[in-house]
Amino acid sequence: MLRALALSDTFWKGIAVTVAALILFVGSVYVILSAVFGLRMGYLVLAVSLFGWMIILSALWVFGATFFGAGTPVNQGPRGTEPHWQVFAAGTSAVQSSKFPETSSWPNSPWREQTAATTSSADTVATTIQDYMAAQANEQLGASPAPAGEDSTSFAAEADDFIVQDIRFATASDGTFLSSGVSFFSQGGPAVVVYLYHDRGNVPAYSWAFFLGSIFLFGVHLPFLDRAEKKRKEILTGGAAPPWYGPA
Repeated sequence: MLRALALSDTFWKGIAVTVAALILFVGSVYVILSAVFGLRMGYLVLAVSLFGWMIILSALWVFGATFFGAGTPVNQGPRGTEPHWQVFAAGTSAVQSSKFPETSSWPNSPWREQTAATTSSADTVATTIQDYMAAQANEQLGASPAPAGEDSTSFAAEADDFIVQDIRFATASDGTFLSSGVSFFSQGGPAVVVYLYHDRGNVPAYSWAFFLGSIFLFGVHLPFLDRAEKKRKEILTGGAAPPWYGPA
């Protein structure tokens, strides 16, 4: 899946747009600054300004902001891994898992049948199991689904080809939420019990990375800008200018 995404047209369009945006919005400002301050100091002014602005922006992503009763919630920037159900084992019956020994007692306690309160979670679990079963079937067959709007020349399993029944839930000894479901191919085949755990994800990972990275890069560039500004001030107040070698 990741390989297909990396080679898709959307991926390369995203790369092209990002590069064009850097050249247009950052490069054009650098050209103007370098014409006024010179190449080195123009870069330092641009870098300190950019990373200072990024500190403010990423701080809003991490902490949110409230002004006069209105504000922005947290995690509105780049998002890390979303909370999701993750498959960790599968078999035609109860399996032995060293991470979650509760699998060995399936379908008995602590496993509980689906209720009205867990309907939404059960729907998500069923979809995850269908995607997993289709991926496993295509891996064994060496096939892959055809792109949208095209007919496949060979058989490739789709998520809808698998039926999921008897979804159950449990809580592991460490507090992790577990789920399971019995899935089989709609046209026949063995019933497979799929076990999942709920991964809480790490949504603010990229926001924190931008925030801490911006602080670090701001701190690295600021002393160099201070030194360059002091040298420039000495020249403007009577110091000797460096030799002239043409326009900056």
